[in-house]
Parts: sequence; structure tokens; C-alpha cells
Amino acid sequence: MPDFPSSNRLSDSPDHGRSAAFQTTLVVGGLILFLVLLYEMRGFLNPPIVAAATVVMLWPLRGFRTVKTIFVTGGFLLVLWFLDELSVVLLPFVTVYLIAYLFHPIVTKVEERWGFPRWASSLIATLLLVGLIVLFLFLIIPSLVGQFEILARRIVDTLGGLQGWLETTTALDRLEETGMINKDQVISQLTEFVQQQAMALASSIPDAAQRVVTSINTLLAIITVVTIMPVVLFYTLKDYPFISARLEELFPTFDGRRDYLVKTSRIVGNYLRGQLTISAIAAFNVSVALIILDMPFALLIGILAGILNMIPNIGIIITNIIGVLVALIFGDPWFVDLIKVVGVLLAQSLLEQAVLTPNIMSHQVGLHPVLIILSLFVFGYFMGALGLIIAVPVTALLMTVYKTYRDQIKLDISDTKSAGV
Repeated sequence: MPDFPSSNRLSDSPDHGRSAAFQTTLVVGGLILFLVLLYEMRGFLNPPIVAAATVVMLWPLRGFRTVKTIFVTGGFLLVLWFLDELSVVLLPFVTVYLIAYLFHPIVTKVEERWGFPRWASSLIATLLLVGLIVLFLFLIIPSLVGQFEILARRIVDTLGGLQGWLETTTALDRLEETGMINKDQVISQLTEFVQQQAMALASSIPDAAQRVVTSINTLLAIITVVTIMPVVLFYTLKDYPFISARLEELFPTFDGRRDYLVKTSRIVGNYLRGQLTISAIAAFNVSVALIILDMPFALLIGILAGILNMIPNIGIIITNIIGVLVALIFGDPWFVDLIKVVGVLLAQSLLEQAVLTPNIMSHQVGLHPVLIILSLFVFGYFMGALGLIIAVPVTALLMTVYKTYRDQIKLDISDTKSAGV
């Protein structure tokens, strides 16, 4: 039989080697030219154009695993870029979906219990929510802004005597005797800094309100969003099961399942609904009680108590500190107002621990108190005030996913082929 050359012999032939080298040279040269072209067009390019050019260039090699990884990573980064660029446009829709997510169980319960059609229960919920928001905007916000402005002015007036107090106190004299400070310089710098901050605080809200009113574009945008959001909320509530199912399909499966979405959605939803309910009750109780007791800045302290209640453990401490400071500085007499604010906040705290939390937050997120406090510090460090609010539900979400699939998560760095040697 004739001895035909094998494929290995063909691949080792000089002609094949020269052809492979030539192709490699063309690929490298083309890549260099492509990068030079991108550099020269840097003023015209944006991420979508670069992504499209990359897909066109790598599409013939899409069968390779490395190229697939580049496509997935690039697609993920491109989605993040779009979300960042369209954040202002998407924010109203995200807000509406979050509201629909929180009120979907109520709409479903009304539909099932009283036999209302889905559109009717969604319309009732939308009208109630819009009514509450309008009531809050027209009755609460003006009073809240007025109290904040009065507080800022009184802070400025109080700081007006700061220089005199610093000049008469003996603490600075003792520090100056040790040679650590220059008393006159410290007094001048502290007084100037505090007064600048106080004046900036006093003028911040009026200036912001004036900017909003004088900016026609901003005003028109706000009117448009406020007008459209109730309509979007109604349709989102009415079709929430369909919308939720379509959004779930966008998330990847783990071992062929999406159980983690159902469990985490239930935990986070129950937590947020319960925490928002308790926060609203806390804001109402503290505000009404302090108004009845004629406490200065009662509404401001009450709203602050409701907002800070969203931060577990730490929120109530911050509320008490702020309330005590307001009573000590602006109370008349200060010890009477101090007793008022401490008594009201203590009563609200006892009500939460004995009645509200056991009944409204009957579910547990399953997190140890130390882990909750740690998550508050970590999320607060990276995301500020928003991180403090979302720390507990996000941590609960991560722990739920881990507990659900921890038996399927394996870390094996050994060489399986040589394990038996």
C-alpha cells in the first residue's frame, strides 16, 4: 500500500508553517490597526460603538470559549453603562416597580377576598397611594421645610454667642499655657468655620427651592413625571404577575432552577413591607405626641424618627441623640423638653419591641445581631445613607442564596486527573 502522508506530517510541512505564520502576522497586524483606528476615533466613539465593532471583529471566532467569555463580560459591562447613562430616565420606573412590588400582595388579597377584578383593586390602590402622597406634599412638606428653616436660623443665632463663650472659658487658657494651641487663633478659626457652615445650612433649602422654581426645564420635567407615574403605577400593579415573571426570566438559573429568586424576593419583600409600616407608625406616633406636648421642632423629630427607623438598632440611637440635643439647646425650659422627648421616644421604642415588631415583623430574616450591625457598617461605608437602609435586606438575600446552594458550591483546587496517583 502506498504510504500517504498523515495530517501530522502535513502540519509539519514547511508550506503549512509559513501559512500559519502568515495568518498570525495578518491577525496581529489587523489587531494593531484596529486599536490605532479606535485611538484616532476616540472623540467619536462610545461604548455601544466599541461593543458593536468588537462583536463584528470576533464573531468568526465565537466558537472559542475565550471569545464567549469576552462577549458575556462585555455585554454585562455594556448593560451597566446603559443603566448609569439612563439612571435619571429609569429612576421613576424603578420607583414605580418597587411600589408595585411592595403593594402587590395587598392588591392580590383584595382581589381574592372580595372578588374585585385585578384592574379595580389596582385602581383603588393607586388612588389611595396618590392621595397619601398629595396629602404629604401639601400638608407635611411645607411645615417640615418651615421647621427646618427655623432650626437653621436658631442654630445661627445660638452660634452668635460662641465667640464670647470661647473667650470666657478656662479650658482654652489651660491648653494655651501648655503651648499646645494659640487661643486667639483657635477662637477665630472655630467661630469662622461654624458660622460659615450654619449660614450655608440656613440658606440651602431656600436656594434649592428657588433653583427648582426658576428652572423651567426642571419644573416641566417634574410635572411630567408626577403626571405619568400614577398611570404607570396602575398598569404595573394590574400586570405585575406578568411583568415579574418576564423579569425573572432575565436572571440566570443555578442548577436549572431559580429558587433563589423566589426565596429572596419573599424575604426582602416581607422585611421592607414590615419595616416601612413600623417606620410610618413611628413617625406618626412621635410627631403627634410631641406636637401635643408642645415640643419645639416636633414634626422634624417625628419624621426623622420614622426615616431613621429604617436603620435597625442604630436608627433609634441616632434619633434619641438628635432629640436630646434639640431639647438641650432649644428647650424652654430645657429639662422639661428633655423629659418630653426622652419619654416619647422611650414609649415608642417599647411599643415597637412589645407590639409592633412581634406582630408586623413576625417573620425573621435569620441574621444574628452582630451580623446585622456589621452589615450596617460595611454598606454604610460604601454606599452612605442608602447603604444603611438596604444593608439588612441585601445581607439576608445573600445569606439565603448561600444557604440554598451551599451544598452545591465546591472549591477544589486539586488536579482531579492526578488525584489517584
